[in-house]
Amino acid sequence: MSILVSGGGMPMGQVIGSTTSNGERPKERPLDPHDILATVYHHLGIDPNHMIDDPSGRPMPLSRGEPIRELVG
Repeated sequence: MSILVSGGGMPMGQVIGSTTSNGERPKERPLDPHDILATVYHHLGIDPNHMIDDPSGRPMPLSRGEPIRELVG
């Protein structure tokens, strides 16, 4: 997964993690879209672990990821 994030007061100009020589899979620091969503929520002041009820009334978290520490510092 490759993604470009900018603005919002995030520290820019970083490469986070690395891939195999052919770019096939992460070699270190594998991240997924849930981590990006948790990072955006963090910058908006929303707790990514906040629970909401789904349509059937079961609690579920806003995001299953963790904020990316290099972008929230």
